[in-house]
Amino acid sequence: MARAQRPVSRSATDIPQNTFMLDNGAFTIKAGFAPTENVSNAENLQSCEVIPNHIVRSRERKTYVAAQSDKITQWSEAVFRRPIENGQLVSWEAEKEIWENSLFDPKTASKKALVQDPADTTLVFAESPNTIPTLQKNADEIIMEEWGFGGYMRVAGPSLNAYNDLHPVFEDAGAPKAQSSLANLPMECLLVIDSGYSCTTVTPCFQGQPMQRAIRRLDIGGKHLTNLLKETISIRHFDLHQDTKIVNDIKEDVAFVSRDPKADLEAVWKGNKAKHYPPSAGTADIDGRPTELRIDYVLPDGVNLTRGYSRPHDSSKEAERKRKLALSQPETNEIVMTLGNERFVTPEVLFNPADIGSKQPGLADCVIQSLAKLPPLVQATMVANTIVVGGNANIPGFVERLQNELRARVKVEWPVRVRKMEDPITSTWLGGARLACNHRDILQKHAVTKAQYDENGSSWLARHFATAH
Repeated sequence: MARAQRPVSRSATDIPQNTFMLDNGAFTIKAGFAPTENVSNAENLQSCEVIPNHIVRSRERKTYVAAQSDKITQWSEAVFRRPIENGQLVSWEAEKEIWENSLFDPKTASKKALVQDPADTTLVFAESPNTIPTLQKNADEIIMEEWGFGGYMRVAGPSLNAYNDLHPVFEDAGAPKAQSSLANLPMECLLVIDSGYSCTTVTPCFQGQPMQRAIRRLDIGGKHLTNLLKETISIRHFDLHQDTKIVNDIKEDVAFVSRDPKADLEAVWKGNKAKHYPPSAGTADIDGRPTELRIDYVLPDGVNLTRGYSRPHDSSKEAERKRKLALSQPETNEIVMTLGNERFVTPEVLFNPADIGSKQPGLADCVIQSLAKLPPLVQATMVANTIVVGGNANIPGFVERLQNELRARVKVEWPVRVRKMEDPITSTWLGGARLACNHRDILQKHAVTKAQYDENGSSWLARHFATAH
């Protein structure tokens, strides 16, 4: 339903001052108004609202939209509908319902994400790189005609990370500090690896602009890891085929990327008679990886325990007896399963898709393919300024493993630095907020007004955004 637009006195080419930043991810939406003054990253993040991007039907056949799903306590047999598949927004019917509930309805939207007057707001909309033109046109028409935003800018999401203050992230210990004047400038050369819920993209950026010909995509994301873990657990332990949310929680709680998968597989092999299972190589480092490969995971019952949790594995005979008793009497005892190689074999498919029969190259090879499209001098700079964003960046050992694999593939004289932001999930949103706050001239140049759209139409808008990047 279109909203009434109040008249504004600004010029037809001036975008509204209020800027709403929207990073429309496959798993969550990051939304909020950009600050009007230059403030620190921590203060910026306080304006960001993270909203589930899904519609859920519970086992009681009740429907929950976006953040309403926080009310669900029994996640077993819950069915999810997500508007984004393989990085593409394919269902605007579902997305509009989520946006209405999360951004425009005063009864359900938070203060951070509530858009009271679209006609007096500029929307910065972050999309996946190389989105299909037809889907881009759908987004443009719905945003400008359905909601009637006063200003609009559609941009490849990963490129917004260049506007974050990345100099402290890449500074090595003992290196000279970057000048404060550089903090507001976009990183000149930046390689952004966005590993989200539906896919993983590799985007080289030069002065904040994506280099289209070098963008590469791996069709594996957090959803595929969850589905693989679901199949593995259902075969080895309990049937969780209908419990996607529970398995996703397990993945977030216990999964890690191994530095030496072969050694770790040997350590947890059942034929290994050792009483104690040694930690994975390098697991005692400060990267947050576990010091034990096997753990016990307590599954939720939906009544006394709404979310499962992990605890150290107890290999004693008494603990084994209790676990067997729980299987025979689940109504009175906690349901526990012991997870070993499931923890690191699952995220391993990001680096070796052949493990699940995919012919796509692994993530490190995707990066090398992307770099091959760039001049040699730029390649060296890109691999030295590689930032990882998206939910999968939070998997322990992910950044370290990627850096090791890139180090083995590039010239020895090239420095390799792979880093992640403090919060890789909201990193893209924060970059967009800093762009709107500190680089108003760039926003004014590339964004369009409602009057311009009404005069020129959606085809002109598509050409405008294509040439802007």
